[in-house]
Amino acid sequence: MVKLQRRFAYRYKSKQGTKAHYKYVITIPEEVVEELDWKEGTELEPKVQDRKLVVEPTLLQKKEK
Repeated sequence: MVKLQRRFAYRYKSKQGTKAHYKYVITIPEEVVEELDWKEGTELEPKVQDRKLVVEPTLLQKKEK
């Protein structure tokens, strides 16, 4: 199962006052990472297609294989 988590990153000042900025983390099961042949540190490119998240290695990572 993959789970989306929201993590507090930092606060910043804007014209409307102090705002919080969050980052989101997706946990991918180890079996899926192994099947994709991804390694720790692989740079990934997120895209939205038809309201779905598609995550692929960057073009640089693809050329290195």
